[in-house]
Amino acid sequence: MKRMGVIGGISPQATMDFEARVHQVSQRLIPQRWSCGYPPMVVWYSRTPPIRLGADDLPVMPLELDSGLVDAAAWLGRVSDFLVITCNTAHVGLEVLVTAAGCPILSMIDVAVGEIDRRGWKRVGVLGFHGAPPLYLDPLRQRGIHCETIGPGLQEPLDDGIRAVMEGRDGAAETGHALTAVAALRATAVEGVVLGCTEIPLLLGKDGEATDLLNPAALLAEAAVRFAVGNPAPGT
Repeated sequence: MKRMGVIGGISPQATMDFEARVHQVSQRLIPQRWSCGYPPMVVWYSRTPPIRLGADDLPVMPLELDSGLVDAAAWLGRVSDFLVITCNTAHVGLEVLVTAAGCPILSMIDVAVGEIDRRGWKRVGVLGFHGAPPLYLDPLRQRGIHCETIGPGLQEPLDDGIRAVMEGRDGAAETGHALTAVAALRATAVEGVVLGCTEIPLLLGKDGEATDLLNPAALLAEAAVRFAVGNPAPGT
């Protein structure tokens, strides 16, 4: 099996969730024998934001990838056959990271957009941190898919919840904000909602497993295991 390198840590909770999903997918797709039925995996836990932030903790424009992630990609590329990134925002510098790694990087964005194509959705809600990520909006709109987003009144509490997950202090109130944001998008008659920040599924818990909610990290885990065993899903 191919060795998987994981650029993670943004947040650590989302990375641990991704690792658990990789092992669950492996148990389903790979014949198990002791601990041999899982792809070899090396994980780098980054401890800085994926992009440069200003003194106000808001992204500096134009978006600039954190140099530490480039270092991570270069190091992981030397010990891995392919990489994944368990952070949506870090994909703004995907081409830079691929060059640094010198090996393939499976894109969480591409996997999620491909799944929307497969499902045939034409009206999609998109959630993210500090607003719906252009990383999803642009390719979806290029495909003629209508995208719905939420306004500041719902976005700010959701952002607070996302940060709370990263800092290990989320609770019922933060979950409620995430559920409210999802409900608002469902009310616009979308066919599904992209959970475009890896902390949002963690806020939602079991509610995040609804069939009309798309969790890119879960899709990436499936794609990564299939790639590791040489059995990629169609379109991967």
